[in-house]
Amino acid sequence: MTDSQKIDLLLAEMQSMNTKIQSMDSRMQTMDSRIQTMDSRIQAMDSRIQTADSKIQSMDTKMQTMDSRIENFESQLKQTERALKNEIRKEYGLVLDEVERVHKILDKHKSDKTIHTA
Repeated sequence: MTDSQKIDLLLAEMQSMNTKIQSMDSRMQTMDSRIQTMDSRIQAMDSRIQTADSKIQSMDTKMQTMDSRIENFESQLKQTERALKNEIRKEYGLVLDEVERVHKILDKHKSDKTIHTA
């Protein structure tokens, strides 16, 4: 093989390598673009996750507030129930006292039939 042929062969090989390098460069640019797209999507997902986490924390706070309010309401309801029961017992006692008083009056009338007669 002559020097000219060797140089032509080397030149052909270099052109082939140059084509392959350009192809690899194109592929690298495509991969870089895809990676940037993935980064963008990951950032968007991270933002959504943070928003969801914030909403969950807000809901947790609201539920704790509701639990506290329910406990307070239950406590007030029990206090009201006790107060009403005491009031009913008091009223029941007054009614029984009045019934007893009326019975005494009736017993007096039974024993002395001249009471309230003209």
